[in-house]
Amino acid sequence: MLLSKIKNTKILKAYDAIKTSFWFTPCLILSLTILSCISLLLIDLYAGLHSLSWLNFLYHANAGITRDLLTTIASSVMTVVSITFSITIVALTNASSQFGPRLIRNFMEDSSTQVVLGVFISLFVYCLILVRTTDDFAGGSFLPGLTMAGAIVMTLFGILLLIYFIHHVSLNLQSDSVIDNVYNELQYSINQIFKQQKEEEDTSCSTQKKQIQDAKQTNSKQFPFRSHSCGYIQAINYANLTNLMGRLDGHLNVLVNPGDFVVNRMIVMTSDIKQLSDEDKQTLHDCFTLGPKRTPIQDPEFAVHQLVEIALRALSPGINDPYSAIACIDKLTASVCDLTQKNFPEGIMYDENDIERVTYKTTSFENLANIAFDQIRQYSQSCLAVQLRQLEGLIRIAEQANRSTHWSFIRHQKLMIEHELEQQQLVDLDKKEASIRLQTLSKLLDNA
Repeated sequence: MLLSKIKNTKILKAYDAIKTSFWFTPCLILSLTILSCISLLLIDLYAGLHSLSWLNFLYHANAGITRDLLTTIASSVMTVVSITFSITIVALTNASSQFGPRLIRNFMEDSSTQVVLGVFISLFVYCLILVRTTDDFAGGSFLPGLTMAGAIVMTLFGILLLIYFIHHVSLNLQSDSVIDNVYNELQYSINQIFKQQKEEEDTSCSTQKKQIQDAKQTNSKQFPFRSHSCGYIQAINYANLTNLMGRLDGHLNVLVNPGDFVVNRMIVMTSDIKQLSDEDKQTLHDCFTLGPKRTPIQDPEFAVHQLVEIALRALSPGINDPYSAIACIDKLTASVCDLTQKNFPEGIMYDENDIERVTYKTTSFENLANIAFDQIRQYSQSCLAVQLRQLEGLIRIAEQANRSTHWSFIRHQKLMIEHELEQQQLVDLDKKEASIRLQTLSKLLDNA
């Protein structure tokens, strides 16, 4: 939910980098643990809890035995930490080889893994700090009983957390779980992107005014602006672009999408303003956040490509797992069915006076749907089960289609799959199965 509330694209990029890191959450937990340890030590030193009769069991212990216990816990925790890191690396290696290197992001984003690493490292540091303080109470004059109790509680919690972590990793390495997690991310990403773009386009103008503006923009000369660097566009700050064009009384046409790769000196936008100050030019370019890889910040195609990549790897001869490919098709079909119920953004931004200031490229139903089906269809020519599943998916989509663009996509995919089936030498029963699905799909298209 936090992602939808952040408007600044630079903060969005930083937030996404932190969310998919193995250092931020563990360091945060470690800092809180150190503060807690120091606080408990100060309470033990100045609160006088050792004088309370009902807490005597915490403050009557041998300093030597206490040191040995803490040392044992610390050494054991380091062993557990090494095991945890080993399990994590194995999981990342397996994800990279079986599902694709881009899926590593999903495993790194898993908050459970980050919390487990942070808790075990924090427990080790906690015990080290406490062992160091045993020099002060070796004579028995001071014993941090409450802090010792904290170490024991953290150790017990760590044991339970280790059991949970092993179960969690075992569950997440299953292909069905990986596919479902990517599907959930796809749904969330599309919903947030649509919601953000709709909010930005919330201020609209009348059709007449738009026609006048469109005619004005068509007649005006457009001047290009080129990229200063290369990389994938991770986010575009359309609000800042609109504010700048409103201040300069101009119009800007953005020619690239989040997820596109741009090179140096590539034309990324055009404007009817011929001359801009160096400061305004820099502001324009600062609205584009570039990076070495694609992210789901404003890119609805990102998670679709992830599901497609899992399906393509499953269809490769080295893995040969058509069931995983079929699971991906089912999730992609569900996503495309949901897209039939959405109104795609116009790609127009207006200023506070309802004047059109920025037009930009938006994704379309045909684009997302074709990405979901094209490559899998092309790679599944030797797998009839996958082709039949795609036909079933098209039937599900046709049952919910309500626009000409939906029917055009379905008709195009049906013709392609039908052509590929005709090139294969199928036995009669297989031909019958394919024919039944094609006939059902044809009836739905005829009734459109």
